[in-house]
Amino acid sequence: MELGGKAANIVFEDAAIDQAVEGIVSGIYFNQGHVCCAGSRLLVQEGVFPAVIHKLRYRIATLRVGNPLDKNTDVGAINSRMQLDKICELVESGVQQGAELVQPRTVSELPKKGYWYPPSFFTGVTESHRIAQEDIFGPVLSVMTFRTPEEAIERANNTPYGLSAGVGATKEAKSSRS
Repeated sequence: MELGGKAANIVFEDAAIDQAVEGIVSGIYFNQGHVCCAGSRLLVQEGVFPAVIHKLRYRIATLRVGNPLDKNTDVGAINSRMQLDKICELVESGVQQGAELVQPRTVSELPKKGYWYPPSFFTGVTESHRIAQEDIFGPVLSVMTFRTPEEAIERANNTPYGLSAGVGATKEAKSSRS
């Protein structure tokens, strides 16, 4: 039974980028991505893609990985070896399919005892990538771009596992469809 999701967050060009990035970080890295409605897909309008990626790269580098009982920890341990192996296998498939992996930490910087995966994201993701279709259930985000509101909606809905969604915009998106 599939109990995960591939929830999409959508960021439009007129969004407050800093606020959008905070929402993205909370949506995917909270509870190590072990949330069925984690925002594991990010759709960014092309005009703000460089700014969003720059801020997201900086922001995940500030996340503290460690003991989940420590109130200062942002990202705790993965729940099992089996889940960590699944995360690693899906991340490797993303790399093999040509997406670019962004990780601010190396494995050597992670705690030694337990199962850990650094907060990460992919750019260059297409809808056909496994990482855009299968639930990683870990701290890994797939980032895609779009041009129009219609394209964003189509991509956000292009999964059987969408359990939640978020939209970053400051005004109502105008559709070219009436």
